[in-house]
Amino acid sequence: MAGHFVWDQTPAPRTNMSLETRITEAATEAVFRLHDDLRARLTALSDELRAAAAAAGHEAEIAHAEATTVLQDEIARLRAEVADRDRQLADLDQQANTARDTHAVTLARFRQHADATLADAEKALVEAVRQAQLHEAQSKAADRLEPPQVASHDGSARVQALALAVTGMDDATTLSEVLDALSDGLKAQAPRSAVLVFQDDRARIWRRSGFPQETPGIGAELHLPDHADLMAILDSAAPAIVEGSDEQGAVLGLAPLPVGQQGLAVPVAIGGQAAALVYADGASTGKPALAPGWTDAVEVLARHAARCLETLTAMRAAGYARTQRPAVVVPMPPHLRIVQRPTLETSMGDAIEQARRVARLLVSEIRLNREADVMEGRAQGDLGTRLGEDIERARRQYVQRVPEALPGRETLFDEEVVRTLANGDATLLRTGS
Repeated sequence: MAGHFVWDQTPAPRTNMSLETRITEAATEAVFRLHDDLRARLTALSDELRAAAAAAGHEAEIAHAEATTVLQDEIARLRAEVADRDRQLADLDQQANTARDTHAVTLARFRQHADATLADAEKALVEAVRQAQLHEAQSKAADRLEPPQVASHDGSARVQALALAVTGMDDATTLSEVLDALSDGLKAQAPRSAVLVFQDDRARIWRRSGFPQETPGIGAELHLPDHADLMAILDSAAPAIVEGSDEQGAVLGLAPLPVGQQGLAVPVAIGGQAAALVYADGASTGKPALAPGWTDAVEVLARHAARCLETLTAMRAAGYARTQRPAVVVPMPPHLRIVQRPTLETSMGDAIEQARRVARLLVSEIRLNREADVMEGRAQGDLGTRLGEDIERARRQYVQRVPEALPGRETLFDEEVVRTLANGDATLLRTGS
């Protein structure tokens, strides 16, 4: 080994050595022993380090192998999840495409059916207007030739309209259908009529007929504290005769009633509380005088509507739902015959009903195509902004199909828009900023 001195370990004779020599030899011997001891210790330490390094390397290999196994398992799991999600996404995409295709087919069928129905309704409307005009001309001629017979016929038509309205309310499956049947029945009993619905401190106009254009329209709300007559009827829940007066102003928030005229207001009470109000009078120019007994007919309609509303409300609370009765043909004995309600003679009311049907079809298509926007527009109160273009497009189609000579043509369309899109609340049709 380089730098290692080999000492002659043969002890020298000490007899004639000097003290300095002996000290030097002793130091040299001590250095040699220390060198050997350090070398032995370094060798032992080097062996320990090699053993520790070997053990650490083995443990590292084991840990690396375990970590590699765990990582491979995690990668396999993630790949399986990704593959499963890919399959789910593919299934959802397929379902969405199927639903889109189904919706497109349904929409195409609806449009095809709606177009055919609109064409039929348009033809029926034109015929109804023609028949109505002919009927009115015949009625005027009959007024000049046979007044007693015409009066008798008019009374028969009113009774027939009363029976049809009662039947319509009996067959209704919703509260709205009851109120609609009630409104239709009132039109045959008095030149002017209206149905109001109470809610909290307000009365909303459900339907009105025969009133001037400046009268609050369908869906308009009347603040009850501002109308003492409405408040009085609501508190009493009893029918009331309304006398015409020049100082009265608008009766029940609707329109003035001239002096000498009378109106009838009948609450529609459910469980002793007035839920709606029926009003009718004869203050319409160019209309025939009110027939005897008209107040009784109006009260009958209001009271029957109350019973129908109570029944539907009770059934809904009990969890039952009334459905339309199926048209089942039951064999009858020879001496029995089912009563068939004849339709009223063709009049302007039939033409108006046809026009309302055209409006209903056009507005229903908007609701079908823009159902999400209709729901959001109701919630935000900005249906006019969201559906303005669709409503105007439907209005143009409606005007093209409905003759201009039909009274209240525009009002019929507006009423259907409020009813179908705004659920009867005209304030939801405002335009947002």
